[in-house]
Amino acid sequence: MTVDFPTLIGRFIHHCGALEFFTNNSIRDFATDPLLSTHAIKSSLCKRIVLLRQLLHDRSHINKDDIDSLCDELDEIRKQRNIVAHNPFVSTKPNGTGTEEILVLRYKPAGVDVPDKLTKKDVTKLVEQTKQLMIRFAELIPGATKT
Repeated sequence: MTVDFPTLIGRFIHHCGALEFFTNNSIRDFATDPLLSTHAIKSSLCKRIVLLRQLLHDRSHINKDDIDSLCDELDEIRKQRNIVAHNPFVSTKPNGTGTEEILVLRYKPAGVDVPDKLTKKDVTKLVEQTKQLMIRFAELIPGATKT
């Protein structure tokens, strides 16, 4: 099934929201002080990923390499999400199908090798990567998915 570019972008952003939800739930579960965890959840996602890593290392029985791998990938997805969300989407045929891309002009995070554009193929890979990360997150930390 062919998926249009705006739908792919929406799926990627939706997956990123789910990963942020999993991160917040995990912080709530592993933090011992509800007041501090509520305050921490209001901080930047970058800081929450650092906190999650520390909490999991200190208070879980999860393999340390699995924790680091999960948090490293979360941080990379965070950067990619900002690239997608803060750069313009362009199309050669705005009212039909054409060449659709995200032009990376306005936001290029420091320390990240970013191409000048993201294609449909690139966003498709990001959708699959975030899908797999959600699955891995839920397997490592089942409480992360609770509502």
